[in-house]
Amino acid sequence: MADALSALSLVEDYGLPLVLLLGAIYALYRFMVFSLYEVKNEFGAHHSKAKEDMQDVKIQLGEIKTQLDIMLRNQK
Repeated sequence: MADALSALSLVEDYGLPLVLLLGAIYALYRFMVFSLYEVKNEFGAHHSKAKEDMQDVKIQLGEIKTQLDIMLRNQK
């Protein structure tokens, strides 16, 4: 209860601009935290997809190398 009274006394002393400033700072903080979590999750999903795609590329490259070796042996 004392905390609420001290908050009200601050509002009384400094007025509405202080309340609006604190509200804006809090909203900006929440937005930044939300954005950071979303970017982290999106990057993680993108990284997993890229890893799977790279494995497919490695397999296909191995097949190409094998076929190229076979073709070079047949030419000799």
